[in-house]
Amino acid sequence: MNFDAEALRRQIPYYLTAPPAQKQLLTELKALSRGASKGHFFPENSDQFNEHSLQGDGWAGFQAFSFKDQALQNLRGIVLSNSCDIAPDNKRDTPPRISFAPLLRLAKLESRFQDRGLSQEGIESRLSAIRAQSVTSLFYLPKDGPLEHESVVLLDDMHSMPVDVFRTTGKKLFTLSMAGFYLFVFKLSVHLCRLQEDVDRSSPGSN
Repeated sequence: MNFDAEALRRQIPYYLTAPPAQKQLLTELKALSRGASKGHFFPENSDQFNEHSLQGDGWAGFQAFSFKDQALQNLRGIVLSNSCDIAPDNKRDTPPRISFAPLLRLAKLESRFQDRGLSQEGIESRLSAIRAQSVTSLFYLPKDGPLEHESVVLLDDMHSMPVDVFRTTGKKLFTLSMAGFYLFVFKLSVHLCRLQEDVDRSSPGSN
C-alpha cells in the first residue's frame, strides 16, 4: 500500500479541515507513514485518557484462545472496537465484547522469517516495507515512549473477549496520538474494506 498526501488528507474529518490544524495533522501523518520514530503516542506524563479504553489503545491483559495449545493465552494487543461501543456508560441490551489484535515484537516476526528460510536480503526488504507502513495486514509501531521494542499489530489476527472480563485483567500500555490514531484507522480501513476489489457482484443479466 502506498500512502500519498491527498489520500491522507481525504481522511481528515471536517472539524479539522481548517488551517493550521489540518496542515499540522497532515504533516504528522506524512511523517508517520514514512517511518518516523516519534509522534505515534500520547505523552505518558500527560495522558488524560489513561483510565479510558479507546480504539487504538495498547493494553496488556487481553485473552485469546489458542487453537494450537487449546487454552487461553494472555496477550498484549490493540483495541479494534469503537470507543463508544465499549464505554462503561454505554448501556447495552446484550453483554458487550471488546475486539482486539495482538501486539508482537518486530524481532519475533523477524525470527519467523528466518525460520521460513528467507534470505537476509528478503528479510530486510520485508522489514523496510513494514516500517514504511506498506504492509496492509500489519500496523507498525516504533520503539518509543511506552514501547521498549519495535512492534507490529497483527490486523489479520483478530479476537474478542467480554468487556467485563477485560476490565478486570487489562493494563493500559499507551494511547495513540491524534496522528497515530488516524494512521491506525486508515490502515485498518484499507485492510478490511476494499470497495475496488475488481469483483463483479452484479446479478446475471442485469444492466
